[in-house]
Amino acid sequence: MNTGYSLIDVINDNLTAKLNNDDSVESTLALIGEGLGLSYIAVKEVVAETHVLCCTYEWSANGRSELINTEARFPDDVWEKWLSGYGKVNNMTVWSLNDGVPCPLKMIRKDLAGTIIHTQMYSNDTFIGALDFVDNRPSRKFTPSEKEQMILYTDLLRDYLAKWHKGINKFHSEVVSSVYDHTTRLPRYEFFCMEVEESFKELESSQLVILSLDFTNFKFINEKYGHDEGDIFLENVAKDIYSYTKWVISCCRSHSDNFLLVCKCDKSHSKAHIISRIEEISKDYVKKISEKYFDCNLCVNVGIHVIRTNTENIEHAISNANLARKYAKKTKHEYGHSCLTYDPEMAFELKRRAEYISDMKKGIESNEFFLEFQPVVFSDTLEIVGAEALVRWKKDNFNRLMPDDFIPIFERDGCIVKMDYYVYEEVFKIISGRLKEGKKVFPISANVSIVHFYDGKLIPFIDSMMEKYEIDPEYIYFEIDERIAVMKIDNVEYVISELQKRGFRVYIDNFGSGYSALNTLTRFNTNGIKIGRSLMKKDLDKNDKIIMNCVINMGNKLGLEVISEGVESEEQRDFLIKCNCQLMQGNLYSRPVSMEEFEEMLNGKKQD
Repeated sequence: MNTGYSLIDVINDNLTAKLNNDDSVESTLALIGEGLGLSYIAVKEVVAETHVLCCTYEWSANGRSELINTEARFPDDVWEKWLSGYGKVNNMTVWSLNDGVPCPLKMIRKDLAGTIIHTQMYSNDTFIGALDFVDNRPSRKFTPSEKEQMILYTDLLRDYLAKWHKGINKFHSEVVSSVYDHTTRLPRYEFFCMEVEESFKELESSQLVILSLDFTNFKFINEKYGHDEGDIFLENVAKDIYSYTKWVISCCRSHSDNFLLVCKCDKSHSKAHIISRIEEISKDYVKKISEKYFDCNLCVNVGIHVIRTNTENIEHAISNANLARKYAKKTKHEYGHSCLTYDPEMAFELKRRAEYISDMKKGIESNEFFLEFQPVVFSDTLEIVGAEALVRWKKDNFNRLMPDDFIPIFERDGCIVKMDYYVYEEVFKIISGRLKEGKKVFPISANVSIVHFYDGKLIPFIDSMMEKYEIDPEYIYFEIDERIAVMKIDNVEYVISELQKRGFRVYIDNFGSGYSALNTLTRFNTNGIKIGRSLMKKDLDKNDKIIMNCVINMGNKLGLEVISEGVESEEQRDFLIKCNCQLMQGNLYSRPVSMEEFEEMLNGKKQD
C-alpha cells in the first residue's frame, strides 16, 4: 500500500464515512498499522480527571488483543510528565531498545515493544490522550516522513474522538467496566495478576512485595456517612497508594475495601526493613484518614508476602498475603501489630479459629461448655458474699480450654452472643434451682461482651430469662469491661440504665487496665468497680500502693462497691484491708471451682 499522503486521504475518508464510530476507529488503526508496517497500535484516553489512561482502541498485526497490559494509573510526578509530553518535540516521544532506552512502565508490554513512538493528544492545551505506534523490532528506525504522518494521524483521530464523545466515561464504557474497577479506576484483579507476572521478569536484582490491605471498621463509613462517601473514601485510597511510596508497580481493589499491591524494592531490603517502612506508612495514613472519619476508629491491616524468585505461583503469593492480612486483623489487639508477613503457621492458627467458631453451637448442644465459679469474699473475714461465673470448654470431651483460648475468637466473629446467652441462662437456672431447693444463695456475676451494645437484643433476652425463671434480680450482677465503658458506644449508658431499672447490679470490670478515664465513674451510674490485675500486681511497690489506695478511696467516697481481683498473697490482702477495700477475689481464697466444690464452700467446707 502506498504510505504517502494518499493514505491520509484514505484515512480521512474512512473517518468521515457513515460507519459505526467504533468500526471507523478500528478500521483506521488497521490502515495505519498496515501502511506503516507496525506490529501494534493503541489509542489511550484520559479517564475523567483521574491519573488514568485507558486503552479504548487497539490494533495488532497478528490479530491478538493486548489490551489487558495497557493499564496506566500514574502517580503525580509521572502524570506531570504525561501532561508535558515527556519533553515532547511536536508532541512526540521515541523509545527504542536498540538505543538502550526501554519504554516507561505501564506503557505497554515490554516483550512487544522494540520501538515505540508515543504521540500526545491535546484539546485546547488540555491533555486528553495518546497514541502508541509500536514495532516489535528494536532496530526499526522511523523516517522523518513517517513521524510526520503519525502526527497527522494523531490529529485526525483526536478531532474524530472529540467530535463523537466527550471523555471515556460516555464512550466505550464496556471496555472500562471490563478492565477497570468503576469506583477506584484501578485495573481489575485478573489484570493485576498479569502485571505481577510481567514484573517477575525483573527479579535479578530486585524482590517483589505483595501487599494485601483493608480497613477495620470501613463499614462504619457507609453506615454513618452513606455509600457515596464510602466510594469517595475508596477512590481516595486508590489515589493515595501511589503517592505514599515509589515502590508500587500496580494496584487493584479485589473486593469491598480490600486492595492488592505489587511493589518492587532492592534485594538488600530485609523483611524487617520492609515491615518497618509499611507500618510507618500505615500509621501516617491512619492519622490522615482519622482526621476526616474521626468517629469510625479506622485501622489499616496489611498482609505481606515477599517474592525473591520468579518460580513462585502468583495466585499462591496473593493468597499468602491475604492470609497474613486476615491474621493481622484478627490478632492486632493481642500483639499490637497491624502489619504482618506471611508465615505457614498462620494457616494453622486461622484454621483452628475457624474450627472453634464452627464447633461452638455443637459444643453448647453437647454440654461441652460448663461454668466454674470464683468466690468473692470479705477481705477481713474471708466470708463468701458472691461469685463470678466463668465459662470453660471441654472440647470433644478431651481438651479443656480456658476462656482466653476461645472468648477473643468468639468476640471478633460476633458469635460470643450465643455463648453469653448460654452463660446467662445457666446462671438463672442455677439460682432458680437453689432457691426452689431452699439452699443458700449468693449473687453471681456474668460478663457482658461488647457485641451486645451493637445488636440491641440483650435486654429483651434478659427479660425473657426473668419471666422464665422468676427470680429476684438482686441475685445476678453484670460486669462491663472498662474498655467498653470508655468507648464511644451510644448504647452503653442505655444498657446499664435498663439493667438497673430491672433491679440488676452493674460493675465496671478490669478497672485500671489501661483504658481508664476518671469520668467513667461519673458518666455511668454503676454500682461498683472491680480493680483489675494490672493494678493488683504480685509485688506492690511504693507507687503501686499509692495508686491502689487512691482508686479504692475514690470508689468508696463515690459510694461504689469496690472489689479487688487477682489477690494471691497475704501481703496483698493485708494491704487491701489497710486501704479499706472490703471485697476481694483471687486464688488466695480459691481458684475457680465447679458448682459442687462451690457448694461445699458455701456449707463451710473450704477447699485447699
